[in-house]
Amino acid sequence: MLPRHELDVPDPAPLPFAIGSFDWFGPMARAGFPHRHSFHEIVYVTRGTGAHVVDLAAHRLRPPQLFAVAPGQVHHWRDVCGLDGWVIVFTDDALHQHPEDRRALTALSAAPGLRPAPADAAGLESLLAAMALEYTDRRPGFTTVLAALLHVLVVRALRLGAPRPADPAPGVAERFGRLLTHDTGLAPTVRAYAARLGVSTSHLTEAVKASTGEPPGRLIRRAQALEARRLLARTGMSVAQVAHAVGFADPAYFCRFFRREVGITPGRFRELNRE
Repeated sequence: MLPRHELDVPDPAPLPFAIGSFDWFGPMARAGFPHRHSFHEIVYVTRGTGAHVVDLAAHRLRPPQLFAVAPGQVHHWRDVCGLDGWVIVFTDDALHQHPEDRRALTALSAAPGLRPAPADAAGLESLLAAMALEYTDRRPGFTTVLAALLHVLVVRALRLGAPRPADPAPGVAERFGRLLTHDTGLAPTVRAYAARLGVSTSHLTEAVKASTGEPPGRLIRRAQALEARRLLARTGMSVAQVAHAVGFADPAYFCRFFRREVGITPGRFRELNRE
């Protein structure tokens, strides 16, 4: 399986949040192997060459550039040199003042490598410097200030061109979406997710369709295909192991599913996407 990292920072404050340079965070901030987090990460690259690989797409560095990595997404750095900038990591608990920012961060993670205009870049760097000062000085009330500045950062990042997040989803639909995004142990059926959420299958179907316009079964299949692609491209797991990891007991059925969803066999996909 792909490594999954929990929030662990060099100098933790009494809140689920940290900001610093790549050097401050250490080698893991430049990790060259595919991995995923249980937390959110925003990276603002001000200098460097190479590429940031998010899931299966490599984004050539052209600083200044902003990346948001959602919990559960797979990413790593490739052939980087002179990498510099800001790294911000935080859990959902840091969003308690602005829970709507979870949807905004999902939108940002779908648009990696946003490049600000010069005026926007100057404003972002000033904002990040202010966040770093609050984090290091830790004066009275700094946790409230950091939460407010994080919200401002998310809003300004959206202005760089990320798709606007959807309208607030009903609670059950949002919880379903978070299970698909954050959990690697994917359930294979709508009934299984309904049971995990404590609702009926019909209620889950209606809520998800009202929120996304798509039935939950289609979203489950999409999540299974994405996770299978991640594991085939970034691990040495066998096809049978990948099938089991994404909810298929029968590898042959998984192969038919994968070919239908992706267009090629799992083996051929692995050949084409090995680094």
